[in-house]
Amino acid sequence: MTEIDLDLVETDQTFLDVDFGAAPECGEETVCDLDEVYEPLPPLSVLNAAENAFRLLSSGPDPLAVDGAVLGRGLPARRIPLGELRSVLLHPATSHAAREAAWRELVCSAQERGAAWVVGAVGVALPGLRNIAGQLATGYTGDVTEVDAAVLAGFTERIKTIDPDAGMLAARLVWAAQRAGAKTRAAEWDVAGRMVALPESIEPPPTSGHPDLVLAEAVRDGCLTEREAAVIGASRLEGLYLRDLAGPLGLTYRQICYLREKAERKLVAYLTDGAVEKISAADCESAA
Repeated sequence: MTEIDLDLVETDQTFLDVDFGAAPECGEETVCDLDEVYEPLPPLSVLNAAENAFRLLSSGPDPLAVDGAVLGRGLPARRIPLGELRSVLLHPATSHAAREAAWRELVCSAQERGAAWVVGAVGVALPGLRNIAGQLATGYTGDVTEVDAAVLAGFTERIKTIDPDAGMLAARLVWAAQRAGAKTRAAEWDVAGRMVALPESIEPPPTSGHPDLVLAEAVRDGCLTEREAAVIGASRLEGLYLRDLAGPLGLTYRQICYLREKAERKLVAYLTDGAVEKISAADCESAA
């Protein structure tokens, strides 16, 4: 069972007040069938619970918001509620610089201003987190709510420690969530395989069809660093230009081109014959 950081909800009463679907009450004018009223509901995904909390925190007379005038980079020059910010960041016309500035503000707020802002950052990232969870659930016969929980836990754990000046923050956080979900999925498959008699043992289906899942597994296995996977994913899968990615990473254009070329050579070797040596802990630390 994946453990979720309950500080996200226990320290914020607003989150606890969200109505996730209470059983109807019986009144004098109501005819109650207790078997119907108290029939167990399907498990509620933690991602749905996070969305409910996010909507509550990003609406009303005093929603969580960022100051677009301070952030600049083409963002609306006013207070932007986080619900609106999510839509702005998803719009293809929004620049990479604007996304970086917004995510730096979200990370700083999550680290310095408490649990509500962690929930806010989760909410802004939810489209990506749902996409990850959906991909991990494809072809999976285990408990997908466990995978959802691992994805959320991976994101919230990483946002507490990530360097706000690291660059490519959204990609780094998403990779952390994806690795956590993939690890849980692999662990549950391992348990399932050991619980079935050897002649009937099942093997997990191969990971294919989702390039981002392949990148996540390459990071988990030590083939790529988090930064290398993020650069490949952002440039090859999301269509971002290397010249736009170089600045936030503190690299020149030539350096980031070399980084991606070297990473892709390692990835090809990893996928074809596994002839890739594990990256040293020191290399991983310096690239994070």
